[in-house]
Amino acid sequence: MEPSFCPYCGEDHLDELDPTELMVDNQKWIIYHYECKVCGEIFDKIFIDEDYGDMEDDDDDENRLWS
Repeated sequence: MEPSFCPYCGEDHLDELDPTELMVDNQKWIIYHYECKVCGEIFDKIFIDEDYGDMEDDDDDENRLWS
């Protein structure tokens, strides 16, 4: 799920930057970075893949964090 607006200014003009992948406690963390074209703030969306290696697509937002 991609963000629909900037959490700082509320505008919907966002650029998606290159994501970062980490292994933390045998879990794959994918950190998606976004930059607002209006206010210039950068914010992240963190997805924790607890079933790393499992090929099933999980659509729930339970493992998604925003920062």
